[in-house]
Amino acid sequence: MVYVIVAALAIIVAGLLSKIPVTIRSHWRHFYDNIQLVPNDFYVQVMRAINARKVEDISFGNESFAQSHILSAKREYLRIIQNEYVFYICAAHFGTGTFISWWVCIRDERLINRIPGVSKALGVDRRNKTFYQMDTEAMYQSVIHAAVVAVADEMTSANGYRLTELDRQYALNNG
Repeated sequence: MVYVIVAALAIIVAGLLSKIPVTIRSHWRHFYDNIQLVPNDFYVQVMRAINARKVEDISFGNESFAQSHILSAKREYLRIIQNEYVFYICAAHFGTGTFISWWVCIRDERLINRIPGVSKALGVDRRNKTFYQMDTEAMYQSVIHAAVVAVADEMTSANGYRLTELDRQYALNNG
């Protein structure tokens, strides 16, 4: 019995330690009522749309997140990484429709990022970004957002659905 408890605790601790901490930079979501999209089809189309924009040094993968706690059902996200930026995109059935959301995060895994003088000198201080670094972050968000919205528009247009300009806006977290 003791071995089972120790093994369960080890699995829980390993799961907690395996996740790289992130800072959320912005978020967008929209609910498409009476429209049922297939999440994996949506993800494939988003990857194609992003690849068509020729963004350099980008990688794709999938990641599952627990819906509420470690034993709850998991939700599959498309993960897009470029340098320290990580986008998580979710398309999932919800009630009578489908919701699509994305979260853009910055990975905080490097200790050097937390040493103020050293991180500034090396150009990795997240509180003192250069104009180029801020522009790159903004363009990364814009390209991914444009791809997500374009694919959603394409996949929902047969139902006569089109996002308004207000629905297309996303929130920035400048923290």
